Amino acid sequence: MKKKGNKRMIIILGCVVGAVVIVAGVSKISGGKQAEVIPSVDTVSAETGDVSQEVDVSGTVVSEKTKTFYSPVNAKINKLGYKDGDTVKQGTQLVTYDLKDLETNNQKAELSLKSGQYDYEGAVKKSQEAVSKQNEAKDNVEVLEAQIENQEQYVKDLKAQLAQETINAQIDAQNQAIQAAEDAQSEMEQKREEAQEQYDAALKKYKNEELPKYEEELGKLQAEVNKCRSEFNAADTKYQMALTKWENCTDETQEKLLSQKVDEADTARTDAENNLKKAEEAYNDYKANAPVAPQPDTSYMTESAGSGVSETPIVDTSDLEAELEQASSDLAELQSELASEKAVAEADSAELSEEDKGKLRIATNLSELEAKTAEELVLEGKKGLQAEFTGVITSPTGVSVSEGATVTQGMELFTISSLDDVSVDVNISKYDYDKVKVGQKAKITLADNEYEGTVSRISHLAKTNEKGSTLISATVKIDNPDKNIFLGVDAKVTIQAGDAHNVVVVPSDVVNIGKDGSFCYVVQDGIIVKQDVKTGISSDTETEIVQGLKKGDDVVKDIGTLEEGDKAVSNDVSSEEAEE
Repeated sequence: MKKKGNKRMIIILGCVVGAVVIVAGVSKISGGKQAEVIPSVDTVSAETGDVSQEVDVSGTVVSEKTKTFYSPVNAKINKLGYKDGDTVKQGTQLVTYDLKDLETNNQKAELSLKSGQYDYEGAVKKSQEAVSKQNEAKDNVEVLEAQIENQEQYVKDLKAQLAQETINAQIDAQNQAIQAAEDAQSEMEQKREEAQEQYDAALKKYKNEELPKYEEELGKLQAEVNKCRSEFNAADTKYQMALTKWENCTDETQEKLLSQKVDEADTARTDAENNLKKAEEAYNDYKANAPVAPQPDTSYMTESAGSGVSETPIVDTSDLEAELEQASSDLAELQSELASEKAVAEADSAELSEEDKGKLRIATNLSELEAKTAEELVLEGKKGLQAEFTGVITSPTGVSVSEGATVTQGMELFTISSLDDVSVDVNISKYDYDKVKVGQKAKITLADNEYEGTVSRISHLAKTNEKGSTLISATVKIDNPDKNIFLGVDAKVTIQAGDAHNVVVVPSDVVNIGKDGSFCYVVQDGIIVKQDVKTGISSDTETEIVQGLKKGDDVVKDIGTLEEGDKAVSNDVSSEEAEE
């Protein structure tokens, strides 16, 4: 919908239309009767044509093929054959080393080999001593397990004897309790019957009197809530209609009258809303105090639960308990000693396994290989570093390498970025990302040069820039790079996002956006009709109509003060639009 901010333009247009209507009306007065005057409205005709959609972005030129070179040796640089930013060709000698330090490293590797051999011999000796101690612990475990088994049986026998004496005393007490329990059961049954009769009477009253009365009153309150809700909805609808008419009014006198109606409708809506809240509160309060169904009285079960049960008989077993306590203590000491011996016996074997021995031998072999590698490093140092492909050299941030400087093995020296495999990294706004697809063609402008490009990648992770805007990163590959390409510079990219041929098109400014989607106003049979439409791709001036309009439909440019359903005469200005 058009915003309220356009009200000044609408008022001016309305005044012009009003003047036309007045003049026309005066001229048609005949026989004392005023003839009906139908206003004219500017329209454009829906046509078939072609629409192209482009997305303009900017980005940075980057290389898609890079390789970082690291120093293969620890040595001084004898000669450096490049500077940061140089373009080098494949095979160019870039770094030459001084080989003196490499010879010293070769001697250190030989000494490391001897040290590894001594480590292997010491580990084997320690392993043999630990294995002997572990075998002794295993023998002790067997003896302790036999002693524990005997002690456990002794403790078990004492517990059985103690339990038997207690059982004998309990049997006598149990016989006495049986009769008492039978008497208590008879008494409890009589009380249960009395409680059941009382429960049945209370339940009957609840079902036949209390619950029906509650449900009847609750239904009345629910009906009142429904009534108040309907009244509120009607008042709210009336208010919204009054507000809409006021917002669309351009006549000052009529606007004051409509403003008063809006206030009256708002007051009525507020009253209806208050009545609804009161009705809902009354309903919820009454619902919260629903009558509770009676529950059976089971107190007689608690009263009778303890009757007829005799007390636990007292038996003098102090001697047996003392003997059992001592036996248990002795058993715990044996178990503790067994656990200590098992910890030694079952620990990870201190004996070197074949795998461990193999690892030590491998370590020794590695030392031997390192000694050999030192010789190979001398050969690597003699070769130095050469460019593997043609490109631009960049040095790592914070690293400055010069002739005579010492570098370490694995130290980053420089990176070569190819100029034959380049692209532009761009950021697409959240309003355009759905239009861009991988494989779409693009035009790339770099300084005064233009290149062909193809969208090769679109990120599926949105990011927010420093201004808070949501952006989607994408890559556009330059299909025809040449010697005029410079990495790191800005480039303008126009992506061919889509086109449609021989489709229904209208000027973009006649398409309105409402809460339910896009729509246009059209003149059909002399009546202004709101027509929902489905749009396709759009250029700067035209929009494709996929559904809702057909060729030749009269589409209203600006509805002005008129409304949907008003009579109007179409004034086709399509030719004027074309000339502009």
